[in-house]
Amino acid sequence: MIKKVFFRILPLITFFLLFPCIGGAREIAPIVSTDWLQTNIGNPQLIVLDIRRVEDYREGHIPGAISSFYGGWAYKQGELYSEIPEKDDLEDLISSLGISLKSWVVVAGDTDTPRHSYQSARVACTLQYAGIENVALLDGGMNKWINEKKPLSTEIVRIRDKPFKGNFNKEKMFADKDYILKRMGEIILLDVREPEFFAGTKKLDCIPKMGRIPGAFNLPTSCTFNKDCTFKGKEELKEIAESAAGSDRNVEIVTYCDIGHCCPTWAYILKHVLGYKNVRIYDGAMQEWMQDPQAPLTR
Repeated sequence: MIKKVFFRILPLITFFLLFPCIGGAREIAPIVSTDWLQTNIGNPQLIVLDIRRVEDYREGHIPGAISSFYGGWAYKQGELYSEIPEKDDLEDLISSLGISLKSWVVVAGDTDTPRHSYQSARVACTLQYAGIENVALLDGGMNKWINEKKPLSTEIVRIRDKPFKGNFNKEKMFADKDYILKRMGEIILLDVREPEFFAGTKKLDCIPKMGRIPGAFNLPTSCTFNKDCTFKGKEELKEIAESAAGSDRNVEIVTYCDIGHCCPTWAYILKHVLGYKNVRIYDGAMQEWMQDPQAPLTR
């Protein structure tokens, strides 16, 4: 009898030994509270990345946090203002921060402006592109931490380099212009700019023309936040997202913006908070799209 039971459960034992991460690869929530972070300070697995300006970091930061200014995570390449670093550069950057594939990384920026509020998700998505699963955003950022009078430190944290080799999967995380052109009409395109940019009544100086990709739906990035720059609750985010992306969690989605700066925010929420399985970021964004006279455009 014991032998029969053992051989019945042996396939299940083998399955879980071979695939320990299925259904449970993420060990921390995608968005963590200031209370959670304060409780977990000192956990050797946890790394807090402070992506504010170095002078802000020096004035006061979360105890143990490492300074890693946002500018190191979004490169200017040619005429494009906000591209992901090359793989070698990204591995060097992550190595210098002592991060491993098993680290828990919480990204903490400021929320002084909408642009700053979007930076944390951009860094988080870049870390996940390199293969780090347990990445989280600090809800409300450093502004909330400071406003709640949580502990601050002025000690500069020095980190010993830790060799890092990424598990990159660009095709799973990003979409390029050619991919979108081939898949137009088959994918859901989410233009996450504010309505005036989507409607073509306003543009950035670095964008040559006004307009949007035909067939795109508008899902402004600002809609993810409450007035205090904390994220809206899951149910409210779900309602907002489904108004543009629908309820099918297997549908193929690509988010884009003007220069690739804010489109990771909705991509991160769609995938890690709301459970959409097939979400990509168009990193070149409208800045690249509008440089091609053959790329279709509408207003």
